[in-house]
Amino acid sequence: MINEEDEIILYHIVCDISKICKEYFYARKYLPKDYWKVDDVVKSIYSSSKDLKTTYSNLKKNKKSEEE
Repeated sequence: MINEEDEIILYHIVCDISKICKEYFYARKYLPKDYWKVDDVVKSIYSSSKDLKTTYSNLKKNKKSEEE
């Protein structure tokens, strides 16, 4: 189980991903088609997801090290 501080770190990364998606779909619906490029959105989500995975893995390793 992760502590509250670590959970907040993960929460912020997930919120970043959610914000990217929200802005993209808003732009798709209400703004001109050339406002957002799908490639840019995918790259942003991929980067944030990679950061989430790395951060989570590091937190798990640190937690496991603390328990030993």
